[in-house]
Amino acid sequence: MSLAIRPFRPDDLGRIHDIETASFQDPWPIGLFTYMHRRSSDLFLVAVLDGRVVGYAVGELRKDVYDSPAGPSKIGHILNIAVETGERRRGVGTKLMEELEFRFRKRNASAAVLEVRDSNKAARSFYEGRGYREARRLTAYYGDEDAVVMFKNF
Repeated sequence: MSLAIRPFRPDDLGRIHDIETASFQDPWPIGLFTYMHRRSSDLFLVAVLDGRVVGYAVGELRKDVYDSPAGPSKIGHILNIAVETGERRRGVGTKLMEELEFRFRKRNASAAVLEVRDSNKAARSFYEGRGYREARRLTAYYGDEDAVVMFKNF
């Protein structure tokens, strides 16, 4: 198994959209992936296994809305992550998260945050295993369901 993490390229779009629609009940439209690539190209990563895209992660950097007395800080925001069904629980998601968190820290982020469906126990457990903790809940964030906001200090 030869797994590599690299930046997204426009020719990855079809494969990423296939993984997205197989992974989520409310998938992102293709245009949102294109927008995120333009907005934060170095924080849109793909996992390639033996020459085939098997996962992706999309992040952004933002200012912390709760500035400290020392001044504003940066927070990495994980917007989307998905791994092809047959490649889950094989380290692909872990490698994507490690690289995204590394890039956040490299750009001086003090923490990372993400939202996850309350019912998605597998994802919540995965994030907890990476050091994320529940910070709060957002009512009806997904329309039909609450989100759990998870946070990790670096």
